[in-house]
Amino acid sequence: MVFSSPVPAPAVEPSPAAWVVRHAASEPDRVAVVDGVTGDRLTRADLAERSAAVAAGLAKRGIGPGDVVALAMPNLAWWPVVALGVWRAAAVLAPLSPAWGPEETGRLAALARPRIAIAAGPLVRVVRGALSAAGIDAEVVPVDEGLLVADADAFAEPRLGPDDHAVVTFSSGTGGLPKAVVLTHGNLAASAAQVATSFASAGTYDADSVTLAGAPFFASMGLGTALCAPLVAGARIVTHSRPDTTQVLELIGRHRVTHATVSLTAVEELAVHPLTERYDTSELQFVGTGGAHLPPASELRASERLGCLVRDGYGMTEATSMISGPLGGPNDPETVGWLAPGTEARVVDPERGRDVAPGRPGELWIRGPQVMTGYFRDADATAATITPDRWLRTGDLVRIRDDGQLVIEDRLKELIKVRGASVAPAELELVLREHPSVRDAAVVGRPDAERGEVPVAWVVLSSPAPADELSAFVRSRVAPHKRVHDVRIVDRLPRMPSGKLLRRELRRRERDAVATAGTEVS
Repeated sequence: MVFSSPVPAPAVEPSPAAWVVRHAASEPDRVAVVDGVTGDRLTRADLAERSAAVAAGLAKRGIGPGDVVALAMPNLAWWPVVALGVWRAAAVLAPLSPAWGPEETGRLAALARPRIAIAAGPLVRVVRGALSAAGIDAEVVPVDEGLLVADADAFAEPRLGPDDHAVVTFSSGTGGLPKAVVLTHGNLAASAAQVATSFASAGTYDADSVTLAGAPFFASMGLGTALCAPLVAGARIVTHSRPDTTQVLELIGRHRVTHATVSLTAVEELAVHPLTERYDTSELQFVGTGGAHLPPASELRASERLGCLVRDGYGMTEATSMISGPLGGPNDPETVGWLAPGTEARVVDPERGRDVAPGRPGELWIRGPQVMTGYFRDADATAATITPDRWLRTGDLVRIRDDGQLVIEDRLKELIKVRGASVAPAELELVLREHPSVRDAAVVGRPDAERGEVPVAWVVLSSPAPADELSAFVRSRVAPHKRVHDVRIVDRLPRMPSGKLLRRELRRRERDAVATAGTEVS
């Protein structure tokens, strides 16, 4: 059975870069970008002029259509300037995380093989060393006026087709090693329209809107929701580069933010932050997040305290940004909303490859204008993920309710097999988070000689609680085979800047613990 979004497919042309030029031509003096740290402001004309100068600067260095340009920078006002300049040069952007160390930077950059890299501040040295160690012969250029070439035509609309490559970005690697994902200008434009529809679910989203970019631009959530959507809509972008909840509240009040994209951790902190009511959030219409499913109670509590709709959406890098979210109104917090505009879905038995009965869980397959071209220079991985008729196998276990809303059960690769029975970590994590002393929780499988695997919980506490109390709390609420066999209390969990949990790191620690002990603890 094929499910369809209740909203038709959006237009896929032109590219976000073309929209920026059009907005600048129509109202050049409107503010387009505000740096949340320095307060620097760029008008639409500034954005068009500086991005054109970046494009000319790249062309002067021999960078042209199809060439890959790496970018390492936190969420600063220069980020959209450089990204737009790369696109206006018809080159391909490869965003790098400013949080990566040299080894990770080099390993991931090697997947994209950039011809040149642009970096901010101390990241110049990090990127230069990382590329050299990885055997990549590429110039590393600092972000400053030397990157620009004067007298570029600010209002020349780029000739970019929907199938032209725009971005080589990296899947999160939460279930395995990251891969380089190729996104087109059509993907970016379609995703921007899909996100704008979701943003408008609690009001309006247009040129008068103000978006807080609290999700990192280098990640798919930030790229789609915090950058491309406001660029296409002509909305103002306020950049936010530090994981500071108080600063989030200050920026929302100071800039009269209407829409915010922040990490999952930030939403949970806003729901309990002692100073939330002291800041002016009266203009807020919508706060979105992603990376994992928030407990419904956290969404509702954050919505009440901020006075607006707070929801987590569902997406993945291979689908640019958005797969589902609130459309036309609030979704049930138990769900991740409805399929994005123009998106089709199937729910497939992962072992038999056949559609399951309506309402039953299975692997989600999607098809739509936001689905990637494929993995960069990796035909085998592309064929394993995208079917010949363009269905993207998400690897996520979901069910679709009668009303069309999606319920995420878990990642298929993260299911824990206990004597052949599947245990969903997300289910146990939600149970743990219901305990009043638990602030954050993650569950992974630990190798076990008798059972194959057993669930082990990693927990961050907000107030003291013994491990055996937490184990008993879960045991009283789940089937016997789902009980957690160990609770590890830690100061923090390994997460990406987007808030997505790095389960592979916890699984590695469990394997190391078993190997060190010389036996498998049960």
